[in-house]
Amino acid sequence: MKSDTLPTLIILTQREHQRLNNQIKRLQTYALDVEDLQTYRQYWIDNLGFTDYLPLLIQAMDHLIDLLEHGEYETEAYDEVATQLDLYKQSCWSFIRSVYGSISPYVDRWLKVKPECRYQFQELYEADRRLSVQEQGQMMRSLLDTVAHRRDPYNLRHKPTEKQLLVELGVLPDETCQPDQGQSGSRNNGKVIDFLSYKNRMR
Repeated sequence: MKSDTLPTLIILTQREHQRLNNQIKRLQTYALDVEDLQTYRQYWIDNLGFTDYLPLLIQAMDHLIDLLEHGEYETEAYDEVATQLDLYKQSCWSFIRSVYGSISPYVDRWLKVKPECRYQFQELYEADRRLSVQEQGQMMRSLLDTVAHRRDPYNLRHKPTEKQLLVELGVLPDETCQPDQGQSGSRNNGKVIDFLSYKNRMR
């Protein structure tokens, strides 16, 4: 499992972080309007793979949006969102290393994915076309959901306030509601693509 899952997760994480780096650069121009910020906010909710690290990022963005909607301008609020994005990226790599250990077998000295891993990923999942950003995010969530459930089968890793925010954002299901028939085992309301389906379709 490790030989397949880990390089896939590394590739998807690196792609995600490249997109986030571009967003950080735009945030640091201090020129984004409320509509731009709301677009980023929804993008993170829909597509970021490591949903456990979303709450602080969303809270920082909501603070910035609130300031701009009231006609206030604070570069510090922009900086806080950029800081939370950096912390999100750091947390992702910390999580990967805590679960899988060293990633050095799959990356070179500059932390770029080795060609053989990249080619294998493309052959397995992108033989016909490159996965969309949404598909990549959903694949990450599927992989991470499996890992998280194995490590924490009772779902105790979230603080109550963080869990409530993730429920309100639609990232986690509302456990107070009766799930639909056939969906009781899903923590993401069917929005996560089954990781194995990608592998099976290529066989």
